[in-house]
Amino acid sequence: MSRFLASSLGVVCPTCDVLGPPGSQRCEACGTPFVPGAAAAPEAPAPPPSPQPAVQASTGSGTFAPGPQRAPQPTAPVASRFILGVVSGPARGQRFRLMANGCSVGRTKGAILFPDDVHVSPQHAAFRIREGQLTVKDESSASGVFVSMHGQETLPAGGIFVVGQRMFRFLGVLQPPAGGTGSPRPYGAPLPLQGHLWGLEEVLNGKRPGRAVATAQPLLTIGLAGCDVNFPGEPGFAPRHCEVTATGQGALLRDLSGGLGTYVRLGAQERILQAGDRVRIGDQTLLVEVS
Repeated sequence: MSRFLASSLGVVCPTCDVLGPPGSQRCEACGTPFVPGAAAAPEAPAPPPSPQPAVQASTGSGTFAPGPQRAPQPTAPVASRFILGVVSGPARGQRFRLMANGCSVGRTKGAILFPDDVHVSPQHAAFRIREGQLTVKDESSASGVFVSMHGQETLPAGGIFVVGQRMFRFLGVLQPPAGGTGSPRPYGAPLPLQGHLWGLEEVLNGKRPGRAVATAQPLLTIGLAGCDVNFPGEPGFAPRHCEVTATGQGALLRDLSGGLGTYVRLGAQERILQAGDRVRIGDQTLLVEVS
C-alpha cells in the first residue's frame, strides 16, 4: 500500500470506537496512543526488548536480587487487514481501515458515522473480527442492513431484498380469509385452478406498501423489461435482474444481474463477509477490501 493511500485513511480507536483523522498519534476522545501509521500501514515491528537490569549480589546469603523494574509499556493497537470503502451514497470515496476488534457504524454512535443520512439509526451495525474473519450484524436498526448475495439465497415469508433502489418483500403463500361454514364468500377474481397462490410486494419509503403481484406460477422474474415485474429505465437494474421461486419452505432468490447486485436483509444473526462483498447501510454502500 502506498504512503499516499496510507495517509488517507482514518484511525479507529480500539478502546472507544471513535474515528480519528488520518495520521493521528493518539485518540482525541480517550487518549489511547496509536502506532504511527497503524491505521493504514503494515503492522509496526515490535520494539526491541528492554535491557535487563543490573544484578546485584546480596551480602552474606550468596543469592542475587534484581535491580529496579521498568514500568510496563502500553500495548499499541493493531490494525487489521480489512478496509471498508464507500462506493455509493453521499459519503462515496471515504475509506476506513478497521482495527483488530472491528468497529460500530451509525449516525451518532460508533467509529464510522453517517450523520446526514436519515435512513441510518444512531447505532446501526457492528463489524467484528474474530479468528481472522470479518462479520457484520444488524444492531436492531430501523432500515436494516443489506448484504450482496452470491448466487442464491433462501427467503422466509416476510423476507426482504433490494434491487437498485427498490425494496421487495416475499409475502409467502396467501391464505384465504377465515370464515365459518355457510358464510358468504367474498367476491373477487377467479382463483387459479392449480398451485398455491403466493405474493411479492414492493415496499415504499416509510414501509408503505407499493405494487404487489400474486401468482400461482412457480417463478417470478424482476428486471428492466420482458420480466413478470418490470422497471423500465430504472438505474441499477439488469434486463433480467433476479428471479423468485416459491418453495414449500419459503422462496429461492437467485441473482442474475451480472455484478449489479441483489441485496438481502440480515436477520438477527451475524454474517461472515468476504473480499468483494458489499453492505448497504442507509444510503451508503460499503465494499469489503482485504489488504
